[in-house]
Amino acid sequence: DYDNHPLYKHGKTGRRQSPVRLFTNIPSRCIVLPQEEGYRFCSACQRYVSSLNKHCSECNRCPSKDGREWKHCSSCEKCVKPSWKHCGSCGRCALPDHPCGRGQNQQGCFSCGGLDHKRKFCPGKDAHKNRPKGTTVDKRFSRHLLKLKAKNKSGADRQQKKTAAQPL
Repeated sequence: DYDNHPLYKHGKTGRRQSPVRLFTNIPSRCIVLPQEEGYRFCSACQRYVSSLNKHCSECNRCPSKDGREWKHCSSCEKCVKPSWKHCGSCGRCALPDHPCGRGQNQQGCFSCGGLDHKRKFCPGKDAHKNRPKGTTVDKRFSRHLLKLKAKNKSGADRQQKKTAAQPL
């Protein structure tokens, strides 16, 4: 945790568990973290991890990002937070009381609007690349583009429009 940042520290004014991130080209195994602060060295991952973070032999990594022991979901083929359960309806792991079906992250394809796939797997992916600039599938995006175009007009264009609108 941060020691000298008002938002990311323990105490009354800060949130808990905001890890400090290191951006470096030093190998992870060379960054030694103290055992007395709850870290251990994982010989399989070749890095220091939280002592509660158990190595998953199926994923071949120490998956936890928050210090808790995560569990492996064989259906999803990945480790998930301990509070998550696999949902047969959604085909993914989530909190037990999550809204099933079309949730926040399942809004279908951004390119064609189809609900049965995401943009990455869009069957018409190449067709969307050749679409004329400014055309979109969804009316929301069309309105958004019009607003952006209106904002991008030069000062002279706006002045001319204002002058033309004034009564004589």
